[in-house]
This record gives sequence, structure tokens and C-alpha cells, in this order.
Amino acid sequence: MRDRVECDVLIVGGGLVGSVLALALRSIPVRVVLVEARDPGQLEQPSFDGRVTALANGSQRILAQLGLWPALQASAQPIRSIHIGQRGRFGAARIEAREEGVTALGFTVENRVLGEVLWRRLGEAGPEFQCLAPATLTRFDAQADSVTAEVEAAGRRTDVRARLLIAADGARSSVRQALGIATHEDDYEQQAIILNCTTQVPSEGRAFERFTREGPLAVLPLAQGRVAVIWTLPSQVADRFMALADEEFRAALERAFGGRLGRFERIGQRALHRLARTQSNALTAPRALLIGNAAMSLHPVAGQGLNLALRDIATIAELIADEIAAAGETADIGSEAVLERYRAWRRADQRKVAGFTHGLVRAFGSRLPGVAPLRGLGLVAFDLMPGAKALLARHTMGTAGRLPRLARGLDLKKVAAKATPTKGARKSTAKKGAAKAARTK
Repeated sequence: MRDRVECDVLIVGGGLVGSVLALALRSIPVRVVLVEARDPGQLEQPSFDGRVTALANGSQRILAQLGLWPALQASAQPIRSIHIGQRGRFGAARIEAREEGVTALGFTVENRVLGEVLWRRLGEAGPEFQCLAPATLTRFDAQADSVTAEVEAAGRRTDVRARLLIAADGARSSVRQALGIATHEDDYEQQAIILNCTTQVPSEGRAFERFTREGPLAVLPLAQGRVAVIWTLPSQVADRFMALADEEFRAALERAFGGRLGRFERIGQRALHRLARTQSNALTAPRALLIGNAAMSLHPVAGQGLNLALRDIATIAELIADEIAAAGETADIGSEAVLERYRAWRRADQRKVAGFTHGLVRAFGSRLPGVAPLRGLGLVAFDLMPGAKALLARHTMGTAGRLPRLARGLDLKKVAAKATPTKGARKSTAKKGAAKAARTK
């Protein structure tokens, strides 16, 4: 005998993106089912490893509106300044928080900490939220008014019927593939060595982006006097550096970065990640949409990946809230009209950020003769142009362009409170499936 579940939104992928989305939808009168392949109690998903996220100010506002920031603040390190330069070359640019009239340009948070806080909050969710994990989406079909899906967990199959299917299952999204949405990939033939360590000279909120001959080297401030290192290298070079003994690796890192922070100390475990930009050719399909890396994965050079995904989340949450507020009982949150509004809103932001990061990789990765001095001149010119720095700062802080309400520090609950919950949302979980099934016959 199979279990049957009726919901409004079915989210596939319970990493950082899928779990933040599930939390965002709690403030709207919709029922959510989240399907995650791993056991969330172990927090061992790739999204919850030792990597660090640089949260833009707009992203911090989103997390604050979702009630996460009080639990994250003690572990979050404010970024007071960003120094951009080339190793062994003249020319540098600096962005200072105080010059932009803010207390911080952003915040760094370890993904592990963010994951733990997220799942603790989701564990407090009411009956409108259900998590199936560890579980696998085995198939799904889109009809005119719903999506029907089959989920397998611990040898038991569950039939799920939803108004909207959201793919948050990463750059290699199986949902995207099943939807028949093609992708374009730019393989940078690079890998990133990622680690945490301490430095002889405290970073004190300073972030560095050093463009070396081998590739970008980012050093981000962390709480408790530590820094996060993201060192991008050609794949073969990265493999060779990963094989170095700790002391040899430390010496190589210091040569590449320079002496601004003194000696690198207490170097933690190194991890290696392949780098590519993957873009989906479409953001939606009938009754389905893509968010996060399922829609677009980026090179980490500008730290924009999760920030872009959080704007995806804030946008679809706002569109769902608005649809319910406007239509009440007749709201169809998975309609083509809602999907079209999502496409129109998100595509421009995604293309802009993707173009920016791709351009940085190409411009600062070029080894053509004469390019390095030109890059230095460009950095000097940029540093002398307050308007250009202010524009880049707004993009870095996630405050440029059309922003969803959550990114502006506004509460979705005020919108959702105006809505009349759908008939299904007023029924008990046990009766919802039968009630809606009867209405669609």
C-alpha cells in the first residue's frame, strides 16, 4: 500500500537552497513537501561541507526576515573592506564599507553552521511542512492543474500531488534532466582548493581577491580570528598542490598571496572542487521551475552563487504570496502566468551576474603578453572612480537592480496575511488529498 500526500509545493533538494526556500514558504498559507537524498540529521550534503559563503547585505536581509539571523550572527564575520589586486604586479582597488555608508559590505558564514541553523528551524515547522529524507524522486508527470510524483524512501513509495514542482537539486539536477531542459557548460579546466586557517596578522574584517598567474586567490575573514582560503588553479596544478605536504603547501600559499597577513598558520583540511559555469536553457517548464545551481552555477571568483540563489528564493516566495493575496481560494501558484513572472524577473539578474563572473575569470586568467599591465591600469582607474566603485559595491552587497521584498528587509507575512487561505490549506493534512482529488474529478 502506498502513502499519498497532497501539497502545494514539492521541493526536490534539501541543501542550502531547498531548505531556505522551504523555510521562506512557511509564512505563506501553502503546504510544502521537501525531498532530500541524504539524511538531514547528518548534515553531510555537499552544501553543508567546510565551505564558506560570503553573504551580500541583501542576502543577510533575507535570512533576517526568515528569522535565521539571530542564530547566525555570532558565527558571522562582517566584511569591512575588499582589496583587489594582482600578485607581483602594480595596481589595486579597494572597496571600504565606511565609504559606502554601511557597517559591512557583507558577512561570511560557514555553510556547516548555516545548514545546522536551517534544519533546526525546519524541525520546528508545523504540519504544513513535511520532509521526506533520505528519499529519491523516481518519476513525475505534469498535468494541466498539478504535478504528480513518486518518491521512494526506505523501500516505501509515496505518491505526491503538488501545484508546483521546484528543482533545487544542484548543478547536475536530475529534475532538470527529466524536464528535458538542456544546459550550456563552460568548463574552466580549473579546480578550487578550499581550506580554513589562521594568519599571523589578523584579517580584522578585510577580504582579499588576489589574481595570481595561476588563478584567483580569495582570502575571506571568518569569526574567531580565522580566514577562509579559496585558491583557484588549473586542474593539473591543483592536483599537484593537493598532494604537497602541509609545510610545502603553506609555503606555496604564502608565495602566491604575499605578506599582507604574515604567515599562514594552523592550516585545516584541504578540499578540492571542480569549477565550471552551467547555465540552463530555460528556467521553467509546465508546473515546474529551477532555482539555485539547478538554474545556474557560477565560478566562485566573486562569491555570488548562493546570493543569486537567495534572490531566486525571495522572488518565487513573493510571487506565490502575491498570487494567493490576489486570487484567494482560486489561486494557482503553478500557473503559466506565475512562471512567466518568475522568468521575466530572474533571467536578467542571472545573466548579469553570470556575465560579470565569467568576464572576471577570462580577464584575470589571461596569460597573453601585455595583458597584466593593462589589468593593473584598469584596477588603478577603477580605484580612482568613486562612481564605478559605488556601482560595484551595490552589486557586491546585493542591493542593485529590482529586489524582492525579503531582500529589501520587508516581511512576506504582511502580504500573506491579506490572503484567504485556499480551501485545501484550511483542511487537515489527512483530508487535503481526498478533498482536492474530489474537486478535480
